[in-house]
Amino acid sequence: MGSGAAPTDRPDGGIGGDPDVEAAALRAVARTRALGMHFYGHVLGITARRPPGAPPHPWLEPDAAVTPGPVPPVSVAAIADLAMGSAVRAEVGAGRRLGTVTMALHHLAPDVRAPVTPAASVVSLDADRRHALARCELTDASGAVVAAAQGWFMALPVPGGARLPLLPWERDEPPDPPVPAWDALRPDERAAVEATLRAGARARARGTSVSAELTAPTWEAGTAEGTARGRLRIGPALTNRVGHVQGGALYGIGLAAAARAVGPAAGPPDGSREPADGPRPDPADGYWQFLRPGDGDELVAEASVTRRGRSAAFAAVTVTVDGVPVGTGSFAFRPPSAPG
Repeated sequence: MGSGAAPTDRPDGGIGGDPDVEAAALRAVARTRALGMHFYGHVLGITARRPPGAPPHPWLEPDAAVTPGPVPPVSVAAIADLAMGSAVRAEVGAGRRLGTVTMALHHLAPDVRAPVTPAASVVSLDADRRHALARCELTDASGAVVAAAQGWFMALPVPGGARLPLLPWERDEPPDPPVPAWDALRPDERAAVEATLRAGARARARGTSVSAELTAPTWEAGTAEGTARGRLRIGPALTNRVGHVQGGALYGIGLAAAARAVGPAAGPPDGSREPADGPRPDPADGYWQFLRPGDGDELVAEASVTRRGRSAAFAAVTVTVDGVPVGTGSFAFRPPSAPG
């Protein structure tokens, strides 16, 4: 990563930013400017790997300040979505805009360790080159396959008719971009960095990770047992290159709501982000349908348990943005793994 002038004009409002999280967020801004993609992917640590004698491809190598321990499922979903979309784009042309229509993701290991390397391929491409089915296997630092995904993608018109910038693994390796100072940030960049700092503060309080907290809704108190309802403001920390909530983030928000519904029913009395007491189930798999682009101000995720057994539990989720349904999905869970 590049270096730059020391940040000035730091944010106020009681964010209480961690310097390491701040540095990671500013590096994500620099990489977004220089390499395309979007802030969300860069702050998660999705970048290009360039192995000798092989074409570059996406992989996930998060900053320790953002993901200090196991890689959360939302990050796995993001890299799977991007890797499959990139495999399709390699067939239909770099710079094309793709929409994820459906995504199925099998979580094969409860403990995923970075780096995460996807191996994606196109299974089927129709004659007009607008609809494609892709699949992906993801391995972690252990060399084991920790997740498997399948997605249906559709080519979409680019707003304004412009071609989208190339993704990091679709271009020649550029020089290391300089990190901007605070007073050089655009309003959208400042909003993304501030959202990351707030996520860092929550991660410290909860013992989680910035990567998980970026997509953590504020859960409503008083919901019935076996249900969950949470709200999340949409901002530039979560959106893709055309301003819609990134597909992997939507999947991860749905998964978080499903886990909340399946897990212990008793929640905090004030509706804070603190989880209810007790172990959470491990995700086994999920299936998500992207009904519309996640374009708006406020996202609401609602989940309900459809069945709960001794060895598996199931939940259904609907996500709306400003009252309009944008996604629906179903998730399966296994009992939580033993500590250690």
